Amino acid sequence: MDANTRWLSKAHAEFRKLRNGEVADNLRDQGIEYKTIWGLESYRLKEVASMLTEQIPDDAARQQLAESLWAEDVRESKMLATRLYPIALLTAERAAQWADDVRYTELADQLCMHLLSRMADAPRWIARWIEADSMHRYMALMLILRLDLTGHAEQATAIATDASQPMWLRAAAQRVATAEV
Repeated sequence: MDANTRWLSKAHAEFRKLRNGEVADNLRDQGIEYKTIWGLESYRLKEVASMLTEQIPDDAARQQLAESLWAEDVRESKMLATRLYPIALLTAERAAQWADDVRYTELADQLCMHLLSRMADAPRWIARWIEADSMHRYMALMLILRLDLTGHAEQATAIATDASQPMWLRAAAQRVATAEV
């Protein structure tokens, strides 16, 4: 068994140990569909990430683990991957690929907070994604909020008032439109 497989098994063991069936059931009831949902709360994922980061000081090994976790159709694996990926090793291409993979706002929030907002390409993605599909628009709006950027209130207002947009996207746009940035 190679080192990455051992770290992956360690992460899975932590998921099993910390699982919350009530949260997992609630997420499924809300239409969140992954192969596996353990129901870990964000603070639990932060604990697992801290433990693994301490035990895996090598950036390349953490990168490999993060990529393996992201490849799984497991809610907690994808969220943990956003916390483990060393920002210095993350390419713009890999970050954009992960953004394309996102299906739910919860994961979009994690990806924006832990990785995308820390990348030099974030303003370029905002400009491109603000006119894209709903999930990319959502990520653009979250990046605007995270980066405290100005100049997007007009676009955000247009999204917020467009009844053809999903309610969750309109709500996020409204937050940007009314933010004092």
